[in-house]
Amino acid sequence: MREGFFCATAIESLKMKKKRALSLSDIVLLNLVAVTSLRWVASAASNGPSSISLWILAAIFFFIPQALAILELSSRYPGEGGLYRWTQLALGDRHGFLCGWCYWVNNLLFFPTLLLYVAYNIAFAINAANPNLQLENNKIFVTGITLGALWLVAYLSFVGLRVSRWLQNFGAIGNWIPALSVSVLGFLSFKIYGSANVFTFETMIPQLGNLNQLTFFSQMCFALAGLELVSFFGGEIENPRRNLTLGLFFATVIILSIYLVGTLGVLLAVPQKNITLLNGLLLPLQQMGHHFKLEGLLTICAILIAIGGLGSTMAWFAGAARVPYLVGLDSYLPRAFSKLHSKFQTPYIAIIVQTVFATFFTLFVTIGAQTKMESAYKTMVDMCLILYFIPYCYLFLSLFILRRPIDADANANSVYRFPGGVKGRAAVGVVGLVTTLLAVLTTVVPIDGIWASVAMTKTILGTAVMLAGGLVLYVWGKYKKTKTINAIG
Repeated sequence: MREGFFCATAIESLKMKKKRALSLSDIVLLNLVAVTSLRWVASAASNGPSSISLWILAAIFFFIPQALAILELSSRYPGEGGLYRWTQLALGDRHGFLCGWCYWVNNLLFFPTLLLYVAYNIAFAINAANPNLQLENNKIFVTGITLGALWLVAYLSFVGLRVSRWLQNFGAIGNWIPALSVSVLGFLSFKIYGSANVFTFETMIPQLGNLNQLTFFSQMCFALAGLELVSFFGGEIENPRRNLTLGLFFATVIILSIYLVGTLGVLLAVPQKNITLLNGLLLPLQQMGHHFKLEGLLTICAILIAIGGLGSTMAWFAGAARVPYLVGLDSYLPRAFSKLHSKFQTPYIAIIVQTVFATFFTLFVTIGAQTKMESAYKTMVDMCLILYFIPYCYLFLSLFILRRPIDADANANSVYRFPGGVKGRAAVGVVGLVTTLLAVLTTVVPIDGIWASVAMTKTILGTAVMLAGGLVLYVWGKYKKTKTINAIG
């Protein structure tokens, strides 16, 4: 309890030092750029008309429970730290550390994916003017763009949200315009040429008894994850209780609309057999732009999608850096991580360390493309998905445990009240936790269903090593912290 008191005191002190930077509109746009990725629209469309039903199921069983859990916990505990702090309050420092560790490590592995997405779209935009360049196959170009984007994001994180939020906001707009374009052109194509795919009851009902469909359902849950990111900025949000609640509500409606309408637009215009994960939205936009004599739209959308990817990287990079900073405040990492920059009031040591690791993983992926390192990275991506869903297990467990009566809250009128009261809260917790565990299970099991496969073994062992590494750091940090406390008194 003594250690928890010091942590809460430090966080509240931090809130007093930081300037409020995020308004309601900033929160909505931050959620849009963090959660929405147009790659998932093409991925969903490649599964055919049943993807519309899968989006709805993923929203019911994961997206909405996620939003409700975050609304409840952020309204009761609106300070800096979000998911890390809630887990710490509910289950103690060790689980709080593991939650933060999994969240931070998975982001380090996730940054290269986002940055390559940016590089590919920039290459596509340039190739549209000069097709002979083939820049997407040029390792020097791809590596230069990914590293340049990473270091730009790191610099903006360093100078703080008052500057970096503009990139996040533009990124949200960059996602919205291509999605709107493919939706409008898709419906126009349907009106003129008819549907490119057959929509019937049979084609729209997913076969969840099939392992492929279950795996795809889990991927769609992953596409809808990320609303918790804004809770890490609790100390920098204007009127956090009100704005977090409204921001999450508006964001969930818009995000789900983008995925549903965008996927439907692609399916109306492009046959399922022609949709692949590699061409993303670019092939549908190319085909529809040609039909409607809007060839220039393709280049514009490629640039906007790149900006959207850059804004998404910015959001996740800044949010992830809060984790080692908060753990440093609790003395489980070197105290240097808890330092704030004297001018920008940002956790600059945490940002520098994160940049070094992210640079290494980015080089690992760009230079190692089409080599043995590429298969190693694919294993790390599977580990990344598992590590990311572990904090979601903690989220729904915290919802069960942190059940302080509303009357005991000093700001009872601002606390979010669950539909259905205690039963509604329990239902949301159970549904969210079971869906998260299903997502972890289907990530571990290969699509072909062969349990003894080498890939599955590597993923499980790699994840276990990552968790063990986190536990070693925690034990060492706790030993040093206890030693310091005993020396003081």
